[in-house]
Amino acid sequence: MPESSDRRILIVDDEKHIKEILKEFLSFNGYETIVASNGMEALNILKDKSCGLLITDLNMPNMDGIELVRKIREFGASLTIIGMSSEDKEIEFLKAGANCFLLKPFDMHYLKFLVNVLLGE
Repeated sequence: MPESSDRRILIVDDEKHIKEILKEFLSFNGYETIVASNGMEALNILKDKSCGLLITDLNMPNMDGIELVRKIREFGASLTIIGMSSEDKEIEFLKAGANCFLLKPFDMHYLKFLVNVLLGE
């Protein structure tokens, strides 16, 4: 994972409007953002770019969010991870290795607070 950036956030969700809302909000708040539509795409991005934080949805094609978290942890990556879903899957995400969980829909101001705390700002 060559390039490193603590303020770079990878957003993984198959719903385009969710990705765009999160990307715009986090970019507006000073973070560099990258988007992926599924877990496989996210893993490919992480081969080339380091990120300070990954925000992933649960239900996606090819590889769901929990499997993505497991794969990242298998590689030994210390990447900070937020799992999110409209289903209450907090325990599953945390067992897989996520740092925390957001139940959709969530307050964007809380997301900003959480990102700041997780990235030590």
